[in-house]
Amino acid sequence: MRTQYFDVTDKDSSHHQDDSLRQAARFLQQGFLVAMPTETTYGLAASIFNKTALERLYQIKQRSKRLPLPVQVANIEQIKWITKEIPSDFDRLANSFLPGPLTVVLKKSDRIPDLITANRQTVAVRFSSNKVATKVVELAGCPVALSSANRSGHPSCVSARHVLEDFRGMVECIVDGGDAKFGLESTLISLENPEAPLILRLGAISQNAIEKSLKREVQVDRKALKSQTAHKSLGGLPPIRLFSSWNEMKMYLLLSNQTKRLIMSQNVQIPEMRMCDLFELTKNNFYIGLRKAMHHPYGEVLVLCTPNVKRDEMLYWRLKQTASS
Repeated sequence: MRTQYFDVTDKDSSHHQDDSLRQAARFLQQGFLVAMPTETTYGLAASIFNKTALERLYQIKQRSKRLPLPVQVANIEQIKWITKEIPSDFDRLANSFLPGPLTVVLKKSDRIPDLITANRQTVAVRFSSNKVATKVVELAGCPVALSSANRSGHPSCVSARHVLEDFRGMVECIVDGGDAKFGLESTLISLENPEAPLILRLGAISQNAIEKSLKREVQVDRKALKSQTAHKSLGGLPPIRLFSSWNEMKMYLLLSNQTKRLIMSQNVQIPEMRMCDLFELTKNNFYIGLRKAMHHPYGEVLVLCTPNVKRDEMLYWRLKQTASS
């Protein structure tokens, strides 16, 4: 299969951009798969009304059909169309964060196929602030199922280049909208029980920010806090270890077996070490670092968690989730 590649990063060529986005939307209308950016990571999209496309999305992602697919919309009106009821807390969250890096689980409309929701009575709704994603969905004329664009065992894609690494020749179209702004997942919150909002996945929007928006405490699901989940799902990675100080890491390096390592750090001068490569960690390039670790013969990834890193709630949570025991 030939994968069409549309680069829409040149803002000075609006005609080319519009034509590329229209072609991407036509691919969706014809039942094909389209990879496109959001503000968090890249996603793989399929029309919610094309069963064959949805089946292919599950297949090439190697995703279990017991796991529902999020649905990306172009506006609030589409959210009303795919849901059965909208609680008042949704309006508060929408006013605070949408469009943006928040996915909200709501009771689904009968219009949504069971294949998308894994036979559940809820649907995870996503309204991205990425203008490319929103425009493609708008031009397609209906919401799309949108799952993160990464193969099983691989980190999420934060650039079109990463999507090509995972899916060249497997999807009909990739829209290059530049690197994702956040580089980590959206926060996922369930409003299935309007009386008890529940954060199912920590992400770009903090628990504290959500509680301020809703003006009450919001619980986090235990599974979202459980360690090892992320590392087990990334089977192609070497072990990842976290350290609070350079002295602690240096002692580990001196006492452990010699192996090639990737050291991630943020704004810290680390001396060159034998058999160690350095990676400058930022709040939105963690997955880029993980992909580097996958494509090189590293025995371990060591991450220096300075106070600055720990203050970044989203990044530090993801580091802890991904780290080895």
